[in-house]
Amino acid sequence: MTLKVLATGDIHMGRTPSVRDNPELAERASAIHMWEAIVEKAIDMKVDAVLLSGDIVNEKNRLYEATGPLERGINKLADQDIHSYAVAGNHDWDVFPRIVKNLGSSHFHLLGEGGTWGEAYLEREGQRLLRLVGWSFPARHVRQNPLEGFRLAESDVPTIGLLHADLVTKESASDYAPVSLSELQHQNLALWVLGHIHKPQHWNSHAGAQVLYPGSPQALSPSEPGIHGPWMITLEGSHSVTCQKLPMSRIRYEQREVDLTEVSTEDDLRKAIFDAQDAEWEGRLEGEATELLSLRLTFVGATPLCGEIDALTDNLDKLERPVDDGVLAVIDKVANLTQPAIDLKELATQRDPAGELARTLLALESGEEDETVSKLLDAATARLQKVHRAGAFSAIFDREQIPDREAARELLIQQSRQFIEALRAQKYVREEAPA
Repeated sequence: MTLKVLATGDIHMGRTPSVRDNPELAERASAIHMWEAIVEKAIDMKVDAVLLSGDIVNEKNRLYEATGPLERGINKLADQDIHSYAVAGNHDWDVFPRIVKNLGSSHFHLLGEGGTWGEAYLEREGQRLLRLVGWSFPARHVRQNPLEGFRLAESDVPTIGLLHADLVTKESASDYAPVSLSELQHQNLALWVLGHIHKPQHWNSHAGAQVLYPGSPQALSPSEPGIHGPWMITLEGSHSVTCQKLPMSRIRYEQREVDLTEVSTEDDLRKAIFDAQDAEWEGRLEGEATELLSLRLTFVGATPLCGEIDALTDNLDKLERPVDDGVLAVIDKVANLTQPAIDLKELATQRDPAGELARTLLALESGEEDETVSKLLDAATARLQKVHRAGAFSAIFDREQIPDREAARELLIQQSRQFIEALRAQKYVREEAPA
């Protein structure tokens, strides 16, 4: 018998995506609206069940905002005889159980409440068709592996596991229920549906369980690039499982590197930007619901425009151009990692500020660290992290992505290149100015 199951997680109801100067789109692409769209999709596709792998609600401060839409969606599914199975994650470990307790629906099943494994069966006319096992977060942080002591009895129907967890190597530690891929794959299940990581990922396995991170169905920030949406899971018995992403996210964030080596004029730069937008959209999926393609560009290569790029792209955030019917492309951010069209090694032989900076830049790019460069990186990293943690910037930065030493190195390289160009320009002016 063929079973169809719609799987999703990390909806974070209460959040809206990061969209500059487009509040209408931000509202249409809110996490709550995505949940409503998922419910409609499940009904349209006549699925047998909906799986929710945690962090459905975005913490306690969104409890009241999310309660109504969540209840309506679950009841709407129940009206179509569609069962919902869920676990609680680290963001909604306390509020999600409180919401669902008020539902009183026989079609909704919260598995593993309180950090103990639970199970439920999908049945039709008294016949068991699918077993669901799951574990829910009992607190905001869980450092213990939830698979310790996990024992699964034999079953004559396919089994899907629901777990909100951080996929790590065996030697790694995590505050968010650390498990390893090999541990999951060696369990006697057809499929694991995981939550916590917002990037969609799927590991097929010929010998063991498949593992799926559905990811956030609606991309919510530039830190969630790629195509997002819920996943359709089709089961033909215990070992025939197919997983297909449904591209329902209204916003697609992408990051792209643009080589400006052959770029020497403003018109060339403009064409390179347009080409990058067009090339990114060429990778679209059929039926993709994207309305906005938001790009972060990293300029690389050696170009005479190195010192002018910041000025030439100052108003790039105002650029909106159609790349398809109903799809706009915008530039969210630009990083200038280009090099001046000069020989850095030759410049580094000079005994002046530009030469000193060139020597530092070469050391940063090569990864070599003498005492001076090491102190510079330490200071830059500490400063970046202090700014990242400052309350004034809480709406800008992803609080869980703390900038590290490599982020500081990239920033120093970028600023050093621009400063070299400025120093060279000043020297040229001094030398050519009339006496």
